[in-house]
Amino acid sequence: MGMATGRHENNFDALRLAAATIIVVAHAYSLSVGYASIPAGDPVILVGCAALGALFVTSGYLITASWETTATAGQFVWKRFLRVVPALVPLIFVTLFVIGPVMTSLPLSGYFASLFSLQGILSVPFFENGAMLGLFQENPVSFVNSSLWTIPVEVFMYGIVAVCGVTGLLRRRGVVPGLILLNLLVWIPWYADPRLGKVRFTLYFLIGAYLYLHRNRIVYDARVAGLLLAVLALSTLTPYVTAAGVLCIPYLTLYAAHAPIPLLSGVGRAGDFSYGMYIYHYPLQQAVIQATQDALAVPVLAALSLAMTFPLAFLSWHLVERRALALKKTSAGEVVRAYRVRAEALLYPGGGIRR
Repeated sequence: MGMATGRHENNFDALRLAAATIIVVAHAYSLSVGYASIPAGDPVILVGCAALGALFVTSGYLITASWETTATAGQFVWKRFLRVVPALVPLIFVTLFVIGPVMTSLPLSGYFASLFSLQGILSVPFFENGAMLGLFQENPVSFVNSSLWTIPVEVFMYGIVAVCGVTGLLRRRGVVPGLILLNLLVWIPWYADPRLGKVRFTLYFLIGAYLYLHRNRIVYDARVAGLLLAVLALSTLTPYVTAAGVLCIPYLTLYAAHAPIPLLSGVGRAGDFSYGMYIYHYPLQQAVIQATQDALAVPVLAALSLAMTFPLAFLSWHLVERRALALKKTSAGEVVRAYRVRAEALLYPGGGIRR
């Protein structure tokens, strides 16, 4: 199967949206039941982890492509900043200044005192322990937005791509496979640890990068994809399903991304809502669970989560993300100067700068 190169000639947008939707559903289940009550090998969690792995594969593939099509390291960093950071700002505001004050069990004075304490400031935007803000203490899980753990991991991997690119190592034979091997050696001792074992997701990113670098020599074949899908399905009967996921999911993800399916390739024309879906859903789910005292059935919670999250993702794309990405070809200095001029015009409408 040949590879489609144009954004609306492949299925990456549809794939990311589907993965984000699966993660929303998986979190509806895990936050309602509680992480401690979920057995190893739970099928819902396995599917959710597969979806997250697919997101890391697409990220490794597309970020490496972005490096190769960007003129300078500075422009690469600026593009990555524009993709990640602007959408986080309104998310943090909504979480801490809308959801937080409404849902906290603390007096508002106590809530804001905790929020603006040193510990509170250092916890932004993750707040793994919502109890310090009086949030979600009676929920099965007390995290405020645990989905965001992937953001620093992603940024770290962007740094790896940039360093390897600047030094010329990205194209050196054996460098990316060497990084994959090193990552494997780190993961093996933590294989059975549900928290530290998350290091495997950087493997997905690196494999995605490798598959991009060798894209002209890799054929995406339905027979290979079918075989890998069978291996992945059979692995769920063994203790090695996460290892099988790292082996199978990258190829399956990119096979699906390049499959000639016109209906899927046009999904992104309306906008790329996957990032907004991913970053907004968790605190909304936690708020619903607290408000209903965890009384909703998981399918109802999942449907309500999607209904609440998608409008925010839509607004995030059209009001923030799309506008930020439009600045990709404008330098950071030019953006700062433009906003400074605009601010001065608002502050001093008479036309002069007051000294």
